[in-house]
Amino acid sequence: MLARVADSLYWMARYVERAEHSARLIAVNLESMIEQSPEDAEAAWRRVAAALTGEDLAGADAFAVTQALAFDRTNAASLVSSLHLARDNARQVREQLSTEVWEHLNKLYLGTRDPTARSVWMHQPALFFRQALEDLFTLGGVTYSTLRHGEGWRFLELGRHIERAQLVSRLLDIYFGVGSPSRLLPPPKYFDWLVLLKFCTAFEPYCKEYTAALKPETIAQFLLFDAEFPHSVRFSVDRVVEALGHVAPGAPPSRRANCERLAGRLKAAVDFGHIDELTGGTIDAFLVNITRQCEQIHDAVYATYIAYDAETVL
Repeated sequence: MLARVADSLYWMARYVERAEHSARLIAVNLESMIEQSPEDAEAAWRRVAAALTGEDLAGADAFAVTQALAFDRTNAASLVSSLHLARDNARQVREQLSTEVWEHLNKLYLGTRDPTARSVWMHQPALFFRQALEDLFTLGGVTYSTLRHGEGWRFLELGRHIERAQLVSRLLDIYFGVGSPSRLLPPPKYFDWLVLLKFCTAFEPYCKEYTAALKPETIAQFLLFDAEFPHSVRFSVDRVVEALGHVAPGAPPSRRANCERLAGRLKAAVDFGHIDELTGGTIDAFLVNITRQCEQIHDAVYATYIAYDAETVL
């Protein structure tokens, strides 16, 4: 596979995953406002902004945060920017995609490009983001069902799950960490833990595993270490390791070694980790380390399969 093709597929998947994560956090938070006091709602929006941008938007109301996180085309982390970048990468490898994938992605991009925050806010803002989220779920299903699961598919999986592991880790750090910007936010209340589970589509799966008793320790255990839940960190890390095992099977072992070593080290950390070992104050360092190791895997993948020079192969 050409390096430029692998690059575009990889980043297409990362941007689609980023758009889905943003749409879900905004939709859930909008739906949760009816159950919150104004003070609790402001804290919830500050958590969403911190999880998506790393910034604490103190004093910002729901409209301002939604405008920045969804419709601001100058913000590279916004929903419309993520969809624009995903579509741009897909356009460069149009021949690698099925007609159904391209049409669904193009339709999704066009549907979110024209609305403004004010026009959406005047009607049913949560419904708009729920529809975008359902369209993203449809895109994921169409991608799975209509693409050949070859090497290109593995780069899609690699991008999707590296992005997801980082996004979930960053979200958990906002709720469990003590560093900035977490230290600037009020401690989560009972309802905030419910919202966290819904941010990760995890409320029903969590209740089936642990009952409806919402305990921070079991929530962290589930979202970090559950091997069967698609939005847990461990599940994503397992998919990253699996994808790397099928990428460039003909490459010399020496070229593949660094990627596989980094991925194996991260997999060992989440396979054998347990929340009891982290509740003594090391959970924020553990979450930051997951994000850092994902970045190292990204750099290694680029150096090995995408941005290498001819001398490396020769």
